[in-house]
Amino acid sequence: MEAELHNTVPNLKERIIAVLNSRKLTYKQLTEYLGVTEEQLDHALEQNTIEIRTLEQISKELRIPLYSFFRHPEETGDSNEHPYYNVNIWAPEEIHMRVENENLRAEIERLRLEIAKKELLIQGLEEQLKKES
Repeated sequence: MEAELHNTVPNLKERIIAVLNSRKLTYKQLTEYLGVTEEQLDHALEQNTIEIRTLEQISKELRIPLYSFFRHPEETGDSNEHPYYNVNIWAPEEIHMRVENENLRAEIERLRLEIAKKELLIQGLEEQLKKES
């Protein structure tokens, strides 16, 4: 059972990279923020020797709760929690959906602005036609 979980659950580095990708950040940017080399962070993650203060720095930079690194993948958290504290870094598909949703919201806002511009243009043209009539 434990071996099965290990094969299906992304390791800590994979989860961190998934969150970085969703935030449009790179692993290199994270290591620069932490003040370590990529090799040093790789080694700490692979050997499970990463310090809790480093995980805390990562959680702050990625805006995810520190406990996410320790939570079992099947835990969902309390439904009364604020969404910031309910980020599931165990599921890359959830991260993908969040990014997609953010992109769609941005596109909707862009389209709203475009419609507002067009409406102003139409109003201006209608007023100009009224003056000419």
